[in-house]
Amino acid sequence: MAASGTTIGTVIRWDDDRGTGLIEAPDLPAQCWVDASAVDHSTGAPALRAGQVVEVTWTRDTPPGESGDRLRALRVRPREDLQTGIGG
Repeated sequence: MAASGTTIGTVIRWDDDRGTGLIEAPDLPAQCWVDASAVDHSTGAPALRAGQVVEVTWTRDTPPGESGDRLRALRVRPREDLQTGIGG
């Protein structure tokens, strides 16, 4: 797996109080942790929300010597042009 990249994913959890959440994408081996500081607000979106489609630039964040894949978002841009609702 690459050590970093950009892909389209979905916010599966967002905590407004902590300003953190998780993103998943079909081509990532693990969920990607995101902090509010990585969110691109230039689209006018005030915060992320569960179910939202986003473009995420990520990096592998697994400490040396640990197994598994831990991913962290470097930049998250809401993609309102790709949002879907019931029935697609």
